[in-house]
Amino acid sequence: MRRASICRIKVVDDLLAVFTDSSIMNVTLKMDFVNEKAIDDAGVSREVYTAFWEQVLEQCEGEMERVPRLRPDFSEAEWQAVGRIWVKGFLDHGVMPVKLSQAFILACINGIDNIDTETLMSSFLNYLPPIERSAVEKALQGTMEESDQEDLMDLFTRMGSHSLPPQNGMKSAIEMMAHKAILQEPKYIVDCFSTPMSHVKLKLPDKDSVLNLYELKKPTGKRVMQLFETTKVVLSQREQATFYHLQRYVKNADQAKAEKILRFCTGSSVICVEKIMVSFNAETGLNRRPVAHTCGAALDVPCTYSSYPEFRTEFDNILSSNYLDMDII
Repeated sequence: MRRASICRIKVVDDLLAVFTDSSIMNVTLKMDFVNEKAIDDAGVSREVYTAFWEQVLEQCEGEMERVPRLRPDFSEAEWQAVGRIWVKGFLDHGVMPVKLSQAFILACINGIDNIDTETLMSSFLNYLPPIERSAVEKALQGTMEESDQEDLMDLFTRMGSHSLPPQNGMKSAIEMMAHKAILQEPKYIVDCFSTPMSHVKLKLPDKDSVLNLYELKKPTGKRVMQLFETTKVVLSQREQATFYHLQRYVKNADQAKAEKILRFCTGSSVICVEKIMVSFNAETGLNRRPVAHTCGAALDVPCTYSSYPEFRTEFDNILSSNYLDMDII
């Protein structure tokens, strides 16, 4: 077993230093944050991997799906370490960055030549910002208006072409652009990832297994709500009302809020636990607040709220605050 202490504000540098050594793939890794009291029983590791990917994805190109870009401070050793972090986070804890392009990850596992046009175009459309995505979709359908042509021209110019192709060549031109952005430009990174990615080929042998994994990991309000279970079989009236408030709050969350709720309760912003256990307390006043125990994926909720708006306000305040410091043992 190996232990690693990670500084939260240097999570990328510290984790890369741990994973530059390829032998890390063959040991049990326990992690903690410097100056935080939590003991790692999975929750801290989930939080470390999540914090790492959060910062790495900020430096990637793209919108709903992102693609790593070459960086002057990253050599082959760093990119291979990033690949190992993807693999070990997934294999040990089920944590993976769902914003990282599906076509890119498939290329890392199976090779660039095995990416079909459907998968490539899906990733490319999700890579584009909404206005350009709409323009590309209309161009492919042949329903472009003048404003769409301007948006498409901006995209073609950014990708290195200074004129729009004729309508009969539009589809192939867009597919070439997609291939360049998603696969060709990060090819060096794909090659670096491919060695550590060999560890997941048994679990993810084909395209469907990878795409299904992405789908299962993405949190929605309803999916996260279904993870909640109470520690007691029989609830008091107040506890039942509070649990109903919690279910209502989570079920109606958009994806961004669902990710925050999940991270608050489990340390990860993707689904990697089978259930989140909910217990209740009777705290009031300044002591009243929901408390998460990420190591055990548990949530302790006061049952002293007088209404749903009161519950919602308190939970919103928790999620908008810097709740990530780990002090639960």
